[in-house]
Amino acid sequence: MLYEFESTLFQVEHLEKFPSIEEQPFLYKYRARTLLQQLLQKKQDPLQQAIIHYQLGVNFLDCEENGESRKNMAKSLQLFSQIAEIENYLTYIQSIYNHLGFLAVNLDDNETGLAILAKAERLGEYLIAKGDFEKRAFKIQGGYEKAQEFYTITLFYIAQAYTKLGIKDKAAYYCGQTMLRQFKSKTYELRDLVINCISLSEYYSGIWNFAQAFYLLLVGEAVIPEGKRKKLRATLQMAQGKIIGDMMAYCVDCIKSNQQNDPSLPKLFNKYSITFDSVNVKQLVFQPSKTFDEIKSLFRQSNTLYKKAMSIFVLDGFVTEHIQMLSEISNMYKVIMSLETDPNNIIAYLEKRLDLLLPVFNAINPKAYQNTYEKLLVEIAEINNELYEFIVKFNEIDDFQGGKSKKLTEKMNKSCLNTIQYYEKIIEQLKLLEEKQRDSAYYSSITTAYFNIAKAQSKYFSKDKKIKVTYLVNSLNQYKQLVQYINQQNQQNEFQAVLQMCKEMIQILPSKIDRINYM
Repeated sequence: MLYEFESTLFQVEHLEKFPSIEEQPFLYKYRARTLLQQLLQKKQDPLQQAIIHYQLGVNFLDCEENGESRKNMAKSLQLFSQIAEIENYLTYIQSIYNHLGFLAVNLDDNETGLAILAKAERLGEYLIAKGDFEKRAFKIQGGYEKAQEFYTITLFYIAQAYTKLGIKDKAAYYCGQTMLRQFKSKTYELRDLVINCISLSEYYSGIWNFAQAFYLLLVGEAVIPEGKRKKLRATLQMAQGKIIGDMMAYCVDCIKSNQQNDPSLPKLFNKYSITFDSVNVKQLVFQPSKTFDEIKSLFRQSNTLYKKAMSIFVLDGFVTEHIQMLSEISNMYKVIMSLETDPNNIIAYLEKRLDLLLPVFNAINPKAYQNTYEKLLVEIAEINNELYEFIVKFNEIDDFQGGKSKKLTEKMNKSCLNTIQYYEKIIEQLKLLEEKQRDSAYYSSITTAYFNIAKAQSKYFSKDKKIKVTYLVNSLNQYKQLVQYINQQNQQNEFQAVLQMCKEMIQILPSKIDRINYM
């Protein structure tokens, strides 16, 4: 009887290893299941029944039949609890807890799942600390190594559960512990390890622990063989650029709020929770940037990393990645501009942002990359809007004088026309949305677009009073149409401030038109 039992388990193991067939992906697993079910029908002792139910639980889970998997795992656990020499079979118990915990989490019963996985965690710690597997008749092949493997799986499942619950600090801790164990045991896939390094670094950057975040990315880079996996390395460089950019933005906020000398910042930036001792990567120490020159240094570092990544992720073939990095650089210009005091430099920063984005905006297919196209469209419209508004203020342009600098006035006019053009494109895109898609964000976007067009038309300067009056009349009509639109859509309560500004302009513009006509 024992021979038949062991022989059947050997056949099952052999069938489970067969590669799946596309038309019948679970064919060999079904055959293995049949053997197990036939074996279960014969009289077996509780230990053999426990092992068979365990194997069936694994089989059902592999075939995506979670309910049956849960039943068999629960039955196996019940039978194992009746075994006198249960110490010899604790790796089975460890694996059963893992499966039951995973299945509970998969059903979004995260608290139950965590309670079961906590048992698996404690059992794994006990077995690893015990470490005398060679002296005992452990029944799962691998003994100590198998206990180590199951413990790593436990930590991975716990990380998943905390992630689903939104408990980010514990999710990050268990994710880090899983990565450390996989790295130490060399049981990781290179790409998976690198992606996990990136994901974990995003968490630490989000809590302003920039040194830990950047360290993880350097670890990811260090494990990639020299000269190999260029796209994977570029993905890390892209993430490194983002971390430095995030640190720059945080330091700018500190400077603006006069907190750059806060003594707690160095500790906040440089707290380490996870280190890979066997990787030749030193722990970094980041000092908060306190001056504009130091901020600009961070900008250059981030920009260099993005450019390295973009040399691999070129526009022709990697549209999404390439444009994402250009948008990040554009945003860094926006951040650094908030500390700039020289008006000419502010104008230059705005123009650099346009120089970054316009070429790719004009190059991509709006239908193939609709979301990317729309994001770029909005950003370009907003930059042009900000540019002409700043020049109007700085160059002291009014309805009758062209400002102190003719060159700046020409630049302002160009930005006005571009603002009108791009916001009109935004309106065209918005009008394509079906009625059911028109939520509060839709009305906010289309109202902003109409309002900014009207405002830009009123600011366009021309010494030719016919041209100037034409733009003012267009502006007046645009304000009237916007008031009518808001009323027709019953959005008065949501846009009271916009309505008030429109009504004020509707009162002001006619007299302004008259003054210019009678000059």
